[in-house]
Amino acid sequence: MSDNCRKLKLPTKLAFGIGSVGEVVFLGMLNSFIGIFYNQAIGLSNSLIGAAIMLALLSDAISDPIVGLVSDRWRSKLGRRHPFLFAAPVPLAISLYFIFSPPEMLTASSETGEASQWLLFAWLTVWAMVSRLCLTLYVIPHLALGGELTQDRNERSKLFSINAVCGYIAGALFSFVAWGYFLGGETLNAEGLSIPKHLDPVAYGPLVYTACGLVLVTIWLCAWGTKNQIQYLSEAPIETSGTNRRLLISDLMGPLRNRNYMFLMVGFFFFMISVGLNETFGVFVNTYFWELGTKDIRWFGLAAVPAILLGALAAPILMRKFDRKPVLVTALIGMSIFAQLTINLRLLGLFPENDSPILLPLLVANIAGLTFATAIATVTVLSMLGDISDEIELSTGLRQEGIVYSARAFFAKASNSFGHLIAGIMLDVVVVIPFDAVPGQVDPDVIFRLGLSAGPFMGAGALFAIYFYLKYDLSADRHAEILEEIKVKKAAAATA
Repeated sequence: MSDNCRKLKLPTKLAFGIGSVGEVVFLGMLNSFIGIFYNQAIGLSNSLIGAAIMLALLSDAISDPIVGLVSDRWRSKLGRRHPFLFAAPVPLAISLYFIFSPPEMLTASSETGEASQWLLFAWLTVWAMVSRLCLTLYVIPHLALGGELTQDRNERSKLFSINAVCGYIAGALFSFVAWGYFLGGETLNAEGLSIPKHLDPVAYGPLVYTACGLVLVTIWLCAWGTKNQIQYLSEAPIETSGTNRRLLISDLMGPLRNRNYMFLMVGFFFFMISVGLNETFGVFVNTYFWELGTKDIRWFGLAAVPAILLGALAAPILMRKFDRKPVLVTALIGMSIFAQLTINLRLLGLFPENDSPILLPLLVANIAGLTFATAIATVTVLSMLGDISDEIELSTGLRQEGIVYSARAFFAKASNSFGHLIAGIMLDVVVVIPFDAVPGQVDPDVIFRLGLSAGPFMGAGALFAIYFYLKYDLSADRHAEILEEIKVKKAAAATA
């Protein structure tokens, strides 16, 4: 196809966006619950949890460019991307189930009643690796499909805006239902003390089944809903569909030679370290630092819905008016501030105490601000990667959305996994949070160290990220020139 700057119909955009729901639900289960489930409900060391997550994400990061390359080269009646969209959901749902269903023989010894650390670590590591690989088989082709559906700059922004709206709203609503219904309320621990329900492993079963069902249904809806677009998409060139090793290496390295792409990726590396720390600390902060119950935590997800809508819908408008780079940098500054603002104020003695009636509204407002900035940043980054794919096509003659989005995932996951490992070690060595900790009964020094770790320390990586994002220079005018040059090249090749 010589020109893919067409307008997309709303059903196509919605079908593409629905695909993000399965990814968000899966990641929501892992990011929100895996730490508290394995540490407080099961009894696995936070350091080992962090190590398992790091190993899984590193193995996944290695597989990302491979899956991207295979996706770019795949030739079938269903095109390059759709075979993966149809195949990935079943193994992804199965692996998610097993992550949250460790056998009883691993969770407790019949003699001591204590969790077997290394066997649990092995179980978590293996299934986390499998699940992340299955997620990659879907996410990379899905994002590549988004970059490929249209080359129109504004249309691409709208497509990823809808993708972000669908994903974030579904994630927020899923979080609200998970905390408020499946894990809502309290239960009694072995000592007869009242504890939040999310510290009880038995409570997770129905939640896991629901999450697995959502993963299956939403990803398949995306695959079927965008299937009619296959006829408009690029095919893998016949001469590059073989196994020439030099050609494979050249394809993998091509995007990394792009200056703008490298600045975007290095910035992502540092920013995702902070994200990994925040994901691990988050549920511990809500449970022990703020002493929130599950029915309090659920409001974070619900409050995020309007913020997501505003952020994702505002992103294309802001990018059209101010271009992509200033929008991204401003959004990241906002994310960095909101991510640690309330904790830092509490450490300074400038925030309400946990029994204050205004505590929850202030925390909810802060989450809304964080989510608004995150939605803008997400749409902007994904749109930037689509623009970079066009720049790479001009220099190499190849459409490599799979490699572009997978290499982005490699940098993100490598640094994110490092953040999870650091957070796990800090919880064990610096914070020293005990097993079976009861909210409101934890040593104040432990709580202070938790706040210090989850506040100022967590936010440091974002400062380095902003520095590299400032070096990105693919402007709207330059992107228009690139599309025109690509059209001229294709026209010349067609008449040659």
